[in-house]
Amino acid sequence: MARLVTFADLPYRETAAGVKRAAITGGEMKEMAGEAIRLAPGAKLTESVPAGTDCYVFTLAGAVTVGARGTSRAMAEESFAAIQEGTALTVANASRVEATLISVLAPPSGRAAARAGFAGGLAVAARATTPAHDVPEEKKRRIYFVGEEAWRSERAHAMIVQYVRDTVTSLHMHPDAESMFVFLSGKTRFTMNGADVVTQRGQATCIPMGDRHGLRVAEGEGVSFLEFHIPHTYTTVRG
Repeated sequence: MARLVTFADLPYRETAAGVKRAAITGGEMKEMAGEAIRLAPGAKLTESVPAGTDCYVFTLAGAVTVGARGTSRAMAEESFAAIQEGTALTVANASRVEATLISVLAPPSGRAAARAGFAGGLAVAARATTPAHDVPEEKKRRIYFVGEEAWRSERAHAMIVQYVRDTVTSLHMHPDAESMFVFLSGKTRFTMNGADVVTQRGQATCIPMGDRHGLRVAEGEGVSFLEFHIPHTYTTVRG
C-alpha cells in the first residue's frame, strides 16, 4: 500500500554527533531505501556506498559539502548528487543552520541486482543551474538527474518535475517499478489507495509496484517535486 510521509513526524535517531536519521520507505518498498537525514551545524556524516547500489543525495534544506574519491563539491539547497557503488563519502554541514537531506539507495543494501549502476564516481547538479526540458504535450517541465537523459544508470530514474496550474497526470501504475515523490513547492492533489490527499513541501509519497496513483495541482499556479522511479526501465499502465 502507498504511504504519505511527513518528514517532521518521522522517528529520528541520532547515529553520530549532530547526525539524525529516519527511514522514509518501509517494508512496502523492495527496490529502494529512502532516508531523511538532519545534519546540525558543524556535523559530518561519513559512510560508504554498498557494492551493487547507487546512492543519491538531495539537499532539501540548507547546504552541505560532499567529498568522495579525492574531490569535494558544494551542494546548495535543492541540489542532487549521485555517488558510485563502493565509494567512501563524507557530507559536512559547515553552515550555521541545520541541513535536511534525502538519501536514496537503489537497490537497498544486500539486494544488489544485475543492473549496471552509476559509474561517474561523484556527480553534483543544482536545480537552479540545471536546464529544464519542456514536455508541452503533458504541460510539464523536467530537470533530469539520473536516466538516459542525464547520468546513466540502469538502477534508477530521477528528476524534478514542474506542473502548471492545469497539468493533470491521470490515474496509472507501474507494474515493474517503485516510485517516490518528494514535494518541493506548491500543493499537489495526490491520488493513492483510492483517495485524494493534498501534499506539500516537507512530505513524500512512497508508491510500491502496481499501486495506482495520479496527481494534479491542488491550488495556485503550479507545483514541483523530486520524482524517483526504480529501476530505470519501467512500464506505465493507464487507468
